[in-house]
Amino acid sequence: MIAVFEVLMRTSALVHFLPSTRSNIYAIARNFMDHRNVWAIVLAGGEGTRVRSFLKQVCGGSGLKQFSTIIGERSMLRCTLDRIGRRIPAERTLIVLGSHHRAEVEKELNHWPRQNIIFQPANRDTAPGILLPLAHVTDRDPDATVAVFPSDHFILDEERFMGAVDKALQDAKRNPGKLVLLGMTPQPGEETEYGYIKVARKPGTSDTRAVSGFVEKPPLARAKKLIQQGALWNTMVFAAHNLALWEMVKQTAPVLYHAFRLVQMSLRNSHSNGVLDHVYEIIPSVNFSSAICQPLANRLRVLPVADVGWSDWGTVGSILRTLRKLGRFDAISTRPEESPLPPAWHPFNRFGSPGELDRLFLQSGANAAKSI
Repeated sequence: MIAVFEVLMRTSALVHFLPSTRSNIYAIARNFMDHRNVWAIVLAGGEGTRVRSFLKQVCGGSGLKQFSTIIGERSMLRCTLDRIGRRIPAERTLIVLGSHHRAEVEKELNHWPRQNIIFQPANRDTAPGILLPLAHVTDRDPDATVAVFPSDHFILDEERFMGAVDKALQDAKRNPGKLVLLGMTPQPGEETEYGYIKVARKPGTSDTRAVSGFVEKPPLARAKKLIQQGALWNTMVFAAHNLALWEMVKQTAPVLYHAFRLVQMSLRNSHSNGVLDHVYEIIPSVNFSSAICQPLANRLRVLPVADVGWSDWGTVGSILRTLRKLGRFDAISTRPEESPLPPAWHPFNRFGSPGELDRLFLQSGANAAKSI
C-alpha cells in the first residue's frame, strides 16, 4: 500500500505545491496498514426504553435511540459508523441488530455490505449480542483483533476518541490475552449515571492500567469516593483479540461459548439459520459486563481517556444536559401540542433536575399509555 501511495505522490503536481500532503498520505497509509486484521462490532440491537418515549416525541419514528436523529442530519447509528470509518472500513465493520429492526435497517443501512448486517432472532442481552458477530468475524479472520462499540453514544471530539481507540487496539495487540476498556474521566454533575471501573493503584509503564473491579451506578457519596480513588466511567467500548474474548466466555459462561462456537461452525452450510434460531431459543440472557468482565477483572486493562464530550445518552436528563452545553435545544424543539408537559428546555419550565426530568417524561409516557 505504501508503494502505491508513493507512485501517486510522484505523479501528482499537487504534492509539489502542498508539501504537507506527503506526510498526510503516509499517515493514512500507515493507519490502514496498522489496522489490518482489525474489525469493529457495533451493538445496535437495544431498545432504549428509558428514552424511547421522549425520542418518539421529539424525533418521530420508532423512538429507538440508535435510529434517532437528535442533532444534525445523521442518526446516532450513522454517526457511530462514520466515526469508526475513520479507522476501520465498512468491509470489516459488523452491525448486530434485532430481527424486528428490519424496517429501520432498510432506511438506515441500504448502503452497508449486506454480509455485515447481522440479525439476532431475539434480544438476549449484550453477551450474545457480541458473540454472534464475533462468530462471523472469527470465521472470516481467525487472527482478528476486535473493537466493540455501542451504536448510540454521543461523542463531541470524535478524533481524540478514535485516537484512544487506536491506543486500546495497540495495547490489545501487544497483550493478546487481555481485554482493554476505554474508561472516561468522570465529569461533575453526572457522578451517579454510570458504572465505574476501579483502577489498580500501581501505574505500570504503558498507557493502560490494570483493573481491580467494577461498581455499577453508585450513590453520590460512593461515586465521589471512587472518583477520588481514580475510578473511571465504564463506556463498554473495548478492544481484544477474538481468541481472548472466546476464552473469557468459555471460563465464565460455557453454555454461551459452546452455543456460539456451534453457530460459527454452521455459518458456511445451509442449516445456519436453523442452528441460530435453535440457539436463541435455549440460551439465557447474559450481560457481558457483569457476567463476563467482572469475574475476570484480572484479565482486563483500562485506558484512561480525558474528557472528549462523551455521554451514553441513556437518560432524558443526559440528552438535555448535553444539548444545553452545546446550545442546541433547537435540535429537539418540536413536540406534540397535546403533550401533558411543557418542553423541558423552555425557560419557564420549573424542573431543572435531570432526574426530575426523567421522572416526568416517564410519567408522561405512562399517562399517554393509560389514555389509549
